[in-house]
This record gives sequence, structure tokens and C-alpha cells, in this order.
Amino acid sequence: MITQRECNRIRRAINVLIAQRAILLERLEEINENLRRVPRGSRARRELLAARASIREAIRLNTRRSVC
Repeated sequence: MITQRECNRIRRAINVLIAQRAILLERLEEINENLRRVPRGSRARRELLAARASIREAIRLNTRRSVC
């Protein structure tokens, strides 16, 4: 059984994750905008694609929810 203290701790952590998710989504939007401008095959494009993949994975992991 989860105590009230643990439940509050989990809720605080979820709130932090929600805020982090908003930041990640904003960054993902910026990367997608930059990808429209960067030439295909360039090093900058490869770095943006890698960053986009990393952010997408972070968002995927971030969307898991705990219930208390």
C-alpha cells in the first residue's frame, strides 16, 4: 500500500515530468523547423535527426503514468 507521503512524492514527480514534456515538445518543434532549412546529407542535419530521435524517445518514456 502506498502511503500519502509516497503518493505526494509521486504526484510531484509527475508534475515535473509534465513540465519536462512541454519543454521537450517545444524543442522538438524547433528541431523540425531547423530540419526544413538544413541541406540533406549535411553533418548538421544528421545531428538534428539524432537529437530529434533522442527527444522522441524521451517523450515516449515521459508519457508513462503512475496511479496512486
